[in-house]
Amino acid sequence: MIDRPTSVTLALRIVVALSFMAGMTTVMVAIFRTDLVLAWAEGNAGARQILREGGLAAVERSLTVPGFVPIVVTSFVIFLMLVWVFAVFFREGFTWGRICLGGVAVFGIFLAVLCIASDIPTLFVVLSIVMIVLCAALLVLLLHPDTTRYFREI
Repeated sequence: MIDRPTSVTLALRIVVALSFMAGMTTVMVAIFRTDLVLAWAEGNAGARQILREGGLAAVERSLTVPGFVPIVVTSFVIFLMLVWVFAVFFREGFTWGRICLGGVAVFGIFLAVLCIASDIPTLFVVLSIVMIVLCAALLVLLLHPDTTRYFREI
């Protein structure tokens, strides 16, 4: 039996960290929903006008405000299911698990950059930066020579 290299073990630990961060982000969206709605209203011309004239309550009464909480909870559950299936197959040496985790990491970086660019509250910018770092680290470990050697030998 071939021993798993440290790069594979660390990649799996980063998957755990990404899962934890996604969960924390989900909780923060629920807690700071009002801040997200305010940021959304400021970035939407029609909502901005209503916000300045009647406040947040007027925006929520007159417009369909995005359902941040249901969307993020659903996304979190789907993310967990996908990533953990990919992680199991990656751990067992299936190349497609490695490729799929790489795709998740690239997509995670893309989404985090979009979040930062959309003028979200500072807390979510910090969470997005942490996600970028974790996704980049995962990519490095997935492409590490020891990981490649492991997948060739298994």
